[in-house]
Amino acid sequence: MFNQEFLESHDIIPAFMPVDLSTAVNTGDRVNLKNYERCVFVMLASIGTAGDDPVISAQQHDAASSGNSKALNFTRIRHKVGATDIDAIGQFSLVEQAADASYDSATIDSAENESLIAIEVQASDLDTDNGFTFVSFDVTDVGSNAQLGTGFYILQGAGYVNEIRDSAIA
Repeated sequence: MFNQEFLESHDIIPAFMPVDLSTAVNTGDRVNLKNYERCVFVMLASIGTAGDDPVISAQQHDAASSGNSKALNFTRIRHKVGATDIDAIGQFSLVEQAADASYDSATIDSAENESLIAIEVQASDLDTDNGFTFVSFDVTDVGSNAQLGTGFYILQGAGYVNEIRDSAIA
């Protein structure tokens, strides 16, 4: 019996490498969902300063660079937040919001804690009729105080299974 490996039907792509989230807007690279069913954006952030909570926003695009961009709404945010031992938090908590293209993590006090935040969008959420197949997530400048963070994408539901996948970043 064939045992499909995770990376034969999924892909993991950096959105932005570890950076001080207070230096500028952290613009996530664009990924193409043309051959995938969904994308999970994951952000990991260290403890920062109260009030400097990351705001995460989603966009859809019709090109790998330049082109047209517009907001991509989402409603569900999952998170693990802990003062120092985020690895001790077993289950994700769920936050549901009205459809919006951004999420302010101040509602979960993420700046005062270590945090892992995951937001999932489906390819069917994109305006594919008008050529929007790319997605990106950005994290705003958190303020003047240092806070280390990084973001990456997990793409799921490949339209085909293969040991060597076509790139989702081109």
